[in-house]
Amino acid sequence: MPNAAFFTRFGLFAEPALLDGELCARVRSEMASARRKQATVQDADDDYAVDEDTRRTKLAQVAPETAALVEKRLLDAKPRIEEHFGIELEGVQKIGFLVYGEGDYFRRHVDRGSDDDADFSRARRVSAVIFLNEEAEDPEPGAYGGGALTFYGLFDNGQAEGIGLPVDPERGLLVAFGSDVIHEVTPVTHGERYTIVTWFV
Repeated sequence: MPNAAFFTRFGLFAEPALLDGELCARVRSEMASARRKQATVQDADDDYAVDEDTRRTKLAQVAPETAALVEKRLLDAKPRIEEHFGIELEGVQKIGFLVYGEGDYFRRHVDRGSDDDADFSRARRVSAVIFLNEEAEDPEPGAYGGGALTFYGLFDNGQAEGIGLPVDPERGLLVAFGSDVIHEVTPVTHGERYTIVTWFV
């Protein structure tokens, strides 16, 4: 599985250890015990609803102080992200703390809405994912299997359009990419996958 540095060749941004190991463990522990609700997707009528054929994962309800701390780290990284993509960004949308359990997934999609979609999804310019734990082939405490963040359409060659490239997750790693890039999260095979997501506008 390619590491994050590999994906910078295709225009993605990667910053290892945006969150240190101690903070990752702290946020993960809070998410593990927090109240959770089913994550939603945008439907054809511009409404957000649960659709487990497309997305099955849960949003953990963390403390406002935790969300503010993560937002500060993301905003500290904003100048580096702006330089990488050659654009100016205003800030971030609401941060999501996602827990993927066994069998959970998110089918191929893009994060930026079309002209007919809601303003906040249409405003997304750069998507950001922070990994809070690592993948392991065999079950082990604190790790998960499957659940690969996989990108499509990174090659110029049209014949390679359907080839997906999965990221090798590292605890604390930030991966940022254009919100119109096709990506998915493959089904988790064991353990729980903890990530933080948001969108720069």
